[in-house]
Amino acid sequence: MKKAIAVLLIMLAMIGTVSASGSAEEGKAESTKANLEGYPIVDEPTEFTIFSNYDNRVFNPEWAVFQQAADVTNISLRSVISLTNSNEQEAFNLMVASGNLADIISYVDGSELESLGRSGGMLALNDLIDKYAPNIKKALEEYPQFAADAYSLDGNIYYIPMTPTLKFSAFYWIRKDWLDKLGLEVPTTTEELHDVLLAFRNEDPNGNGIKDEIPLFDRRGDRSSDEYLHMWNSSTEFSLKDGKIVYDPLEPEFETAVKEFAKWYAEGIVDPEYFTRGSKSRDVLLASNLGAFTHDQQSVASYEDKLQADIPGFKMIAIAPPVSPTGKQVTYDQRSSAPGWGISSQCKDPIAVIRYFDYWFTPEGNTAINWGIEGETFAYDENGDKYFLDNIMKGDTTPVLELRKYGVQHRIGRIQDGEYEIATMAAEALKAAELYTSHPEWYPEDSLRYTNERLNMKILPEYDAQYKKIISNVRPYVDEMYQSWVLGTRDFDSTYPEFCAELEKRGIQEAIDIIQASYDAMQANLK
Repeated sequence: MKKAIAVLLIMLAMIGTVSASGSAEEGKAESTKANLEGYPIVDEPTEFTIFSNYDNRVFNPEWAVFQQAADVTNISLRSVISLTNSNEQEAFNLMVASGNLADIISYVDGSELESLGRSGGMLALNDLIDKYAPNIKKALEEYPQFAADAYSLDGNIYYIPMTPTLKFSAFYWIRKDWLDKLGLEVPTTTEELHDVLLAFRNEDPNGNGIKDEIPLFDRRGDRSSDEYLHMWNSSTEFSLKDGKIVYDPLEPEFETAVKEFAKWYAEGIVDPEYFTRGSKSRDVLLASNLGAFTHDQQSVASYEDKLQADIPGFKMIAIAPPVSPTGKQVTYDQRSSAPGWGISSQCKDPIAVIRYFDYWFTPEGNTAINWGIEGETFAYDENGDKYFLDNIMKGDTTPVLELRKYGVQHRIGRIQDGEYEIATMAAEALKAAELYTSHPEWYPEDSLRYTNERLNMKILPEYDAQYKKIISNVRPYVDEMYQSWVLGTRDFDSTYPEFCAELEKRGIQEAIDIIQASYDAMQANLK
């Protein structure tokens, strides 16, 4: 990747392409074909190329949402990726190495887009936004998280992010039918949860006469340890404590968290295949009437209808984050942004494209990318509220997958309207959303953001390579040791001092310092 960018840098320098200084449109403004206000953006139909492959879905210009946008703006997009190519990273590397960049680039890793921007391959969009994108400019002022997502730590904006308005991402779910069968109350603390899950393990709530219940399971057990360590206010990641960056495995709470979870595992509370069962564990363990408690997305609620015929009375409900032994009740599982899209320095008319980006921040564009086409995917009720039609809610797949057939919720720069997701929810998921939304205090304002339990934070460019080098050496070691402690193949007390010493050898303090400097720079950027 670095070699590819270096090659591109040389090529760009030789042909004198625009630097990432924030004044990309200078010298091109006179030749732009864009109307500087109103629609259409261009008088004649104009096509720009796009690199975009979101969640193994290559951008398809035939999607109805983008066809509607073309009707309004006179701008259409053509994918540079084959519809059969699902390897986003491979396609991105090939494009960069070739030196032929699409006009518009969307990519899963925002740090790579920013790196490409600092190398001259992506335009800094600050001036373009200021002059030609009033709706994006307004969003930067109104949504602090959108601004934090957008600004690189060098002060430039290299891509327009996709920022969600909802905070919750997942919930703690428990079998309500099993609680009722055993005469148990909904647990409110970590200690109560332990006792309930132990009862599930020992008192045969599935009624088959066999001690086969698996109380706690997770379909991402090999990469979601923090979802449960959070119940003891710890994790395997960096966190913010009293305004300072710390590495949780070196903090006192980590010992309590690991020992407790290891005890749960030894007692049979935790799935014996927790680290290996994989993504099908939810389907397998719920359908076989064995699983009872997990931390997962709103889709858990759909199993109530799916399993009623085979497991009469089956019901899972969302519960509040358990209060920890120290009295804290928080959830660190908040939604994070996606990189959205940016404009390459090879784009023939960046003013037209930034105006096209701005269209998706208008009420019409925002509705289209979040809800689809009125009369085809959604309609308005008598109160003026949007709802999805039966072809979306009762389609062959999930509502979200049905919507994606229209291009809805594709990864573009925008504000993601959380109401679209709430409108697709089953009854218990709606209750979960209401519960978690009604308690903003569960989400610490100064919490760092994570994606798949990994820190999702911009790193100062001068330290980025060193940080990645350190973390690539630290994370596998931490994961290995954590698993061994939970499984009981290593004793925590006798090996923890050695663990801490090894982290120091691998540069964890330098990583902490880098995160702190990056965090401070981000805070200064937003003032």
